[in-house]
Amino acid sequence: MFVPAHLKYTRNHYWVRVEAQQAVIGLSEFGLAQLGMLLFLELPERDSHLRQGDFFGTAETVEAEHDLYAPLSGKVTAVNMLLERATLTLYESPYERGWLMTVQWEHASELEQLLDAEAYERLIAEE
Repeated sequence: MFVPAHLKYTRNHYWVRVEAQQAVIGLSEFGLAQLGMLLFLELPERDSHLRQGDFFGTAETVEAEHDLYAPLSGKVTAVNMLLERATLTLYESPYERGWLMTVQWEHASELEQLLDAEAYERLIAEE
């Protein structure tokens, strides 16, 4: 599994790219493999407010429906609407075109909880 070194990660397989006060959020390649083939993806509305750990959408696969939870608190500033029509983009380009949303993050302490690539690689090796 490819784990880009410039990103941060969560224990539940989201990646986060911090760009000043914005954070681009997606699902890691490993997380996507764990989910299986996505049929449908429901993402939050732009301008909605999330708190870390809040439910923000669903990922429906052949086998089940999975809840998605916010890795950071903040205002949703952009949503990748392409994914609602073309979920294969997630698998083809999980770290570039497969981003889920952009959040204007609120708490620096939440960013400090994220794993670096090395720690994330250790985590997925244990799973």
